[in-house]
Amino acid sequence: MLLWNESCLINERKKISENIVKWSGTKDIFLNCISVPYNSTEIFLEIIEKYIRQNENIIYITNEKMGNVDIIKNIKKYTHFTDYCYVKGCKSNSNCKLQICNFENASKLEDKFELVIYDDISSFSLYNKYEICKLISKLTHEDSKVIIYSIESIVENSKKVFLPAKNEGLIIEPRSILTRLNMNKEMPFLVYDYLKWSISIGKKIIIYVPSKYKIDKVASYMHKYCKNLAHDVVCFAKGESNKKLIYKFLQTKNSILITNCFEETALNAKNSELIVYFADDVNFTYKEFVYLCGSVGRGEKDLKEEVILVSNIETEEIEKAKSITSNFNREAWNMGLLKI
Repeated sequence: MLLWNESCLINERKKISENIVKWSGTKDIFLNCISVPYNSTEIFLEIIEKYIRQNENIIYITNEKMGNVDIIKNIKKYTHFTDYCYVKGCKSNSNCKLQICNFENASKLEDKFELVIYDDISSFSLYNKYEICKLISKLTHEDSKVIIYSIESIVENSKKVFLPAKNEGLIIEPRSILTRLNMNKEMPFLVYDYLKWSISIGKKIIIYVPSKYKIDKVASYMHKYCKNLAHDVVCFAKGESNKKLIYKFLQTKNSILITNCFEETALNAKNSELIVYFADDVNFTYKEFVYLCGSVGRGEKDLKEEVILVSNIETEEIEKAKSITSNFNREAWNMGLLKI
């Protein structure tokens, strides 16, 4: 049986934090901090404090919801400095050395910063490499330093640090179910069997589909085949304002949620099995699959949930998601973060 080496993870975080500070004294402009989704931001506290002491301006970009920003929580928990602010609009606050804002507001700023930290880990990733690099270019001058926290290298041929695990342990690796059936009309038996077993042990089920049209298709036969399994089948489409549907799902035992909204529901995945229907659809990307895997078991020590990808074929996006998650776990083993 593999056990989680928590003390080793703490030491590894400390080492990475120290390496980030050392990097800041080199001529390198970019640093890729590669990690699993939803990992801690503690590793940036030391570099932030260093720049604050040097009276230099920092911008920290994260798309977490205001009031639930991990770096702010860690600043309050582990430090004493208060010289930071959350930028709500398009105007920066030059009185604060550390400014924290989302991608949209950062793109409206005219200021340049000595240190830019782009956090693509703490919330569901919404922007691609090109968009991230374009924003960073806008916010920097020739002497600026840039740290990018992501599941992969954003700036190639730049220095990297690697943190392949978080407090909860290993990231879940997605499992595939391949079927020849038309999933617009029929449910694969393996899926039905899996739903039956999961609901019997008290799990909720979140089924992700690529579009609102697919929600209606899957819901039509879920009501038919699962009426004796699930207490309720809830449908939630991306863009809907009625968040009570999510609340209803969270409060109901033995329930199934069908949705095309990754970012709204991934945060509420505790005690839930995640199934991606039509995983071979062109609208799905490997990043979405990896972030779903990272959302499973957040805040829990014993990961028992799974991420199931149901499709007619195994696409490059599915293969890449499997490769990224398995590489994280392999590196965690190699770094001694697991013990027998």
